[in-house]
Amino acid sequence: MKVNRLIKGGLVASVGDKVRVLSGKGGQPPRDGVVTAVSGALLRITWSTGEETSLIPGPGAVTVVGRARTPVKKPSKASEAKKKATVTPKRTKRSD
Repeated sequence: MKVNRLIKGGLVASVGDKVRVLSGKGGQPPRDGVVTAVSGALLRITWSTGEETSLIPGPGAVTVVGRARTPVKKPSKASEAKKKATVTPKRTKRSD
């Protein structure tokens, strides 16, 4: 996990990184979001409000503050039943 990594001089955020962008307006709080796509220097960010933005950040404009948690998928009951129903036959040696 890369924490507090500034994006400048060739360091770029990766998909899944939590980022913080300082507001361009005085007195506004910073925005927090998750990087959902990276294409060269272009970042696609989904903000904590649910909005999405594509931006090319300037040096020091974006700070990586951690990795987003991915929800753990529980196996469905159907896939569990399928696993239990599948039987692998034993191999036997043939005597010639």
